[in-house]
Amino acid sequence: MKKTIYSLAIFASFISLSACHKGDATSATIDIMEPIVGDTIAFNEELHLEGSITGNGKMYGYKLIFADAFSGNEFESMTSEEKSKSYSFHEHWINQVTDTTMVTVKVEATLNHDGLKTDKFLQVLCLPQ
Repeated sequence: MKKTIYSLAIFASFISLSACHKGDATSATIDIMEPIVGDTIAFNEELHLEGSITGNGKMYGYKLIFADAFSGNEFESMTSEEKSKSYSFHEHWINQVTDTTMVTVKVEATLNHDGLKTDKFLQVLCLPQ
């Protein structure tokens, strides 16, 4: 009898833990309205990043990244850990590169509590002074 009650308690605990994350996203659509692939950004001008992320369930945040396309070094990044089914973003980075640089603009969404991610990126050309 004790064994049956113990087994039922473990089963109930497992079910309640599994149910906590029901509804997490398994995929998302990332739309980047600005910039456009291949844009050229002059020195000291803003690189404007605007768009949206729409998941098929609850997501666990996103990260926006401006990075050197060749070295991978990040110039700047912004993170949100807000849980939501959709996000809108509108951020700016000021071009202050010292050499002609291809910059990767990346949007990364965290789909579930386990950290599954999806991303979209594009590249723009940034010019020095």
